[in-house]
Amino acid sequence: LQLIDNGAANESIRQAAAVFFKNTVKAAWDESKDLEDRKGVVISPQDRNTIKTNLVELMCTVPPRIQSQISEAISIIAAIDYPDNWNGLLPALIAKFGSPDLNVVNGVLMTADSIFKGFRHVQRSDDLYRIIIFSLDRIQEPLLVLFSQVDQAVDSSPGDAAQLKLRMESLRLITSIYFSLVYQDLPAYFEDHMKEWMTGFSKYLQYKNPILVDNDEEDEPGPIDKLQAAIIDVLKLFAERDEEPFQVYLPDFTKIVWNLLTSLTKFNKHDQLVVISTKYLNVLVGRAFYRHLFEDESTLRQIVSHIVIPNLMVRESDEENFEDNPQEFIMTELEGSDNESRRRCSRELLGAMCRQFEAQTTA
Repeated sequence: LQLIDNGAANESIRQAAAVFFKNTVKAAWDESKDLEDRKGVVISPQDRNTIKTNLVELMCTVPPRIQSQISEAISIIAAIDYPDNWNGLLPALIAKFGSPDLNVVNGVLMTADSIFKGFRHVQRSDDLYRIIIFSLDRIQEPLLVLFSQVDQAVDSSPGDAAQLKLRMESLRLITSIYFSLVYQDLPAYFEDHMKEWMTGFSKYLQYKNPILVDNDEEDEPGPIDKLQAAIIDVLKLFAERDEEPFQVYLPDFTKIVWNLLTSLTKFNKHDQLVVISTKYLNVLVGRAFYRHLFEDESTLRQIVSHIVIPNLMVRESDEENFEDNPQEFIMTELEGSDNESRRRCSRELLGAMCRQFEAQTTA
């Protein structure tokens, strides 16, 4: 750790030391594993306390490449020790929300995001809810304050591309943390402050700024695309759960997502956003609870002509993917792999339409 922290040392050496530290933590931190599985490494209680006392501060003072390794090490330790044996972790991370260095802010957000992702896709239990409540009590208000501050900073510097990219990433990470915190249930604080969050989400689903769009880039999503995909993940979650406080916002969000979806290009960079937007509409179309939003035959016709058919088309990039890796292509398109394509989601949306509105859809 002293070598990693040594600013006079060669950065490549510091990077190697950070990777070694992370791998050592990964192998040896969990004392429930056999010594052989820990590669014979024993980390003493004193060393463990020293590491946990200094690790967040270290992460905030090293270059970004090294920071990512330290962040991952913190997440590994937190998976074992948080919160019972590391109750100071979250306050230490939150204390950095006010840093003027956006790389530091994004570093602690990335770490918190990694920790809270453990709240997703797991079975409910008393212990899980105990940890969620512990976390909410400490982060729910500072997270909303940070969200508002970053939002204001975006408005104050619309022409600074470098700063805006970092702030878009801050907003994406905040949104991802929000998603994790509401994944099991909608906490009372977030219900009380639904308007602030939904107003911000609505704003950024409609946000446009040409300096953040690379028209020559066809494959990698831009910072706005990534933020919008994260926001629609939240909307889809609330729609799936029929969250009552969300219902007042749902019609407007549906129009916004619809307009966004029909405005996206066929380039690979928009695949993730098209997929999650189509899945959001699929949830609504497939549930009788939202039937009233799609009963108009012209609405169903527009879904088919503007969303389903365009995204069923085979693109040049699809042909290239099939030629390069036919097995993966077939699994993605036909066999239900974890990778989801535009075509699969469009077929599922069409299937939901046929189940709910068979006569109108097939007319």
